Amino acid sequence: MKKGVVKFFICLIILITIILSFSNFIIDIQWFSEVGYLNVFLTSFKAKIIIFIPTFLSLFILIATYTIYLKNSYTNIESIVYDKIKNKRLNRLFVLISLIISFFISLAFTGAFWYEILEFLNGKDFGYKDPIFKLDASFYVFKLPLIEGILSILITVIILLIIITLVFYSIIKAKEGIVGLKGFIDIRNSILTRFIGKQLAIFGAIFLLLLSAYFYIKGLNLVYSPRGVAFGASYTDVHVSLPMYKIISIFCIISSIVIAFCIIKKKVKIIIATAVFIVSLIIFEALLSGIVEKFIVSPNARDKEMPYLTYNIDATRIAFNLNNLIEKDFSVTNSLTQKDLDDYKDTIENIRVAEFSQVLDVYNQIQAIRNYYRFNDVDIDRYNIDGKIRQIFISARELDNSNREQKFQTWQNKHLFYTHGYGAVASFTNVVNVSGLPDFILKDIPSTGMLKIDKPQIYFGEINNDYIIVDAKSNEIDYPSGNDNKETRYDGRAGIYLNPLNRMLFAVNQWSLNFLLSNDITSKSRVILNRNIVNRVKKIAPFINYDNDPYLVLSEGRLYWIIDGYTSTNRFPYSEPYNGVNYIRNSIKTVVDAYNGDVDFYISDKNDAIAQTIGSIYSGIFKDFNEMPEDLKRHIRYSEDVFLIQASVFEKYHIKNPITFYNSEDLWSIAKYKDKNGQDVNVDTVYQIMRLPGEDREEFLLTIPFTVAKKENMVSILAARMDKNLSQLVLVRFPKDKAVYGPQQFNSKLNTDTTISSARTLWGQQGSEVVLGETNIIPIKNSIIYVRPLYIRAQSGKSLPELKKIIVGYGDRIIMEDNIQQAFLKLFNTNITEPSVVTPTEEGDAKSFAKQAEDIFNKMKESQRNGDWAAYGEYLKQLEDIINKLNNVVK
Repeated sequence: MKKGVVKFFICLIILITIILSFSNFIIDIQWFSEVGYLNVFLTSFKAKIIIFIPTFLSLFILIATYTIYLKNSYTNIESIVYDKIKNKRLNRLFVLISLIISFFISLAFTGAFWYEILEFLNGKDFGYKDPIFKLDASFYVFKLPLIEGILSILITVIILLIIITLVFYSIIKAKEGIVGLKGFIDIRNSILTRFIGKQLAIFGAIFLLLLSAYFYIKGLNLVYSPRGVAFGASYTDVHVSLPMYKIISIFCIISSIVIAFCIIKKKVKIIIATAVFIVSLIIFEALLSGIVEKFIVSPNARDKEMPYLTYNIDATRIAFNLNNLIEKDFSVTNSLTQKDLDDYKDTIENIRVAEFSQVLDVYNQIQAIRNYYRFNDVDIDRYNIDGKIRQIFISARELDNSNREQKFQTWQNKHLFYTHGYGAVASFTNVVNVSGLPDFILKDIPSTGMLKIDKPQIYFGEINNDYIIVDAKSNEIDYPSGNDNKETRYDGRAGIYLNPLNRMLFAVNQWSLNFLLSNDITSKSRVILNRNIVNRVKKIAPFINYDNDPYLVLSEGRLYWIIDGYTSTNRFPYSEPYNGVNYIRNSIKTVVDAYNGDVDFYISDKNDAIAQTIGSIYSGIFKDFNEMPEDLKRHIRYSEDVFLIQASVFEKYHIKNPITFYNSEDLWSIAKYKDKNGQDVNVDTVYQIMRLPGEDREEFLLTIPFTVAKKENMVSILAARMDKNLSQLVLVRFPKDKAVYGPQQFNSKLNTDTTISSARTLWGQQGSEVVLGETNIIPIKNSIIYVRPLYIRAQSGKSLPELKKIIVGYGDRIIMEDNIQQAFLKLFNTNITEPSVVTPTEEGDAKSFAKQAEDIFNKMKESQRNGDWAAYGEYLKQLEDIINKLNNVVK
């Protein structure tokens, strides 16, 4: 009875597994077909099948044949006769064991190496050859991993066969009543024992051939050696380890032949001596390497390691795309003139004063509208507004059902009615309104403002994790309107039709009978899966790495998400690894339509060998970057993840001279600041509009400053370009003979300023929390401007953070004003631009002055929106005059 129950549950588990696998497979085919990437799915699937089946069959035949051969040999030697039934049972047992072992080994091999096999067959050259073996980097990246994998599986199989042989022999010895090591290895009195010994010797010979290949490959892997002063093969590796590996490899081949000969001649002692000699050679290599390293290399390390250090520097700079970096000198004299301010007007007008975290907080408190909407992230971008390039914050109003009360989180609400987010919010980065809050240029539901959205519904986003069903009998909730809700029906392309068969498949796949029981679902209804944009692109192309910060783009009235894709490997020869990779390229731009869910992969770097290889494996997966719509191109950014890794590498690898590198002279560090706990942390990368030295116009850049290692004075700024020369890195280098404040030095100076400290203390005593934003560093002509926002918020409740003051540093001066235009007026005692001056009418009554004040205030708001800070400041002065005159009249 118990056996029957066990068998039933085993069969039930197997049946459920098969049904789930089948439903997943059919749904995957339909989903990949829907998104237009069925070729990607089928290519991967066919590769796995083509690899698994021959691997499984080969292993199964080998193991089953060998185990049955062992059994038959044993019966022949011992003259044992099994009846047919017992013989069949034994054969079935051996077949079953072989089947299970082969299945799991084949499954593991296929899962681990199917993609490596595709890379092996389609790999493209990098155009870089390692200096030791003169092999293109593609051999190490695309071919060597597979060779190592096949070698490991062969060694595993040989070891497995040896284990099977020993287990078989042990069982027989135990049946004979022979125990103890002496009885086990006694080969003089047993034909069976000599037979087993011969099998083991044959396997030993094959194992030695594989061991020969292993040491040959180990020699190739010296390009990843960490032994020397830098990553890659060092003096000891090249002059000791590599020759010794070759010797060991050759001797393993010779030993294999010797063992084969000894099997025939029954020379057991020679076999043992051969094995001992190989082990001795391996130990000798380790000892000799240590002796050479300590007594020859270490006392003369600079001379001995210099060529290999040069190899490492060159390879690392190539692998992290630092070799084509452009350097520009920037002299710091802090002598800006009126003409300079006019020439750099676009830079000044786009100085960011608002803080990401504070802006996100305000967005969620003011513009979420309902508790089931949430702004997940704020993205920074540039848009053409009224004919001028303006830097803005933009964020999607996404649906977040998890914020609703539990009783409202019904299946219908989550999957049928509340299906999408709505619209976006945007504000300028360089201005706030009179209350210190973001100056919205896009807001509310329905969307209003200077930017226009034709398709505000967001079905695909960063926090959309639930499947939804569209084209049901019931309408979807579109957006709230007063006490009611506007309704809509999805008319996009996404979704899999829920015909009767698919309803059953999804009921199994999603573990939900509602697919079968719901009266809202018809054959015209569609289920939309994988609405999280990162999960969506990863499911299509998991072999690409994706930036952690997808960003929203409003283009020609539609909302899109752009996700930076990058390729990487840890197999590039001689390149220093950082964060687990030693090669990286930001070569792919992925665009996702927020309404239809369409996914397009654009290749922006055709020189990236890994991206080329992916394109060769999956024909048609990439579109040429030139095919991207022009308006989307205007919003392309450089990956922050890639840039941070490059910046980390550049701390040391900006040094090209190997002697300077070896002496650790001129090491840099990403600039740091002290967090609220007093700990040193790296500054964040900053997207900003500024002009590079030698250029005649501003551009959108991703920047990060460097200081001298373990010091705080700034030595350079690294910038990645996006508007032109996409992905080109530019180093803005400051003079070595002049001290330039780093962020922490500026912050320290700010903290010791008595005026600023007194104000912060006073605000704190009044029950407000003072929050300082990050320091922005803006190079202008021959000067450095430092800008840091100061926010105030009430300490109790969910208060709004208000931008209270702007702190600006220039040279040795540091001031705090209400806004940046006032700060510039005070710093330079001159206008940034020439505004149109509004002259007050002659003095009159209070009503006249009030009307003048209103007119001037409206002009101030217009100047603020346009970023014309000089005019804003001039109007502010005029408003002060009018208010003074009004006070006199009132008195």
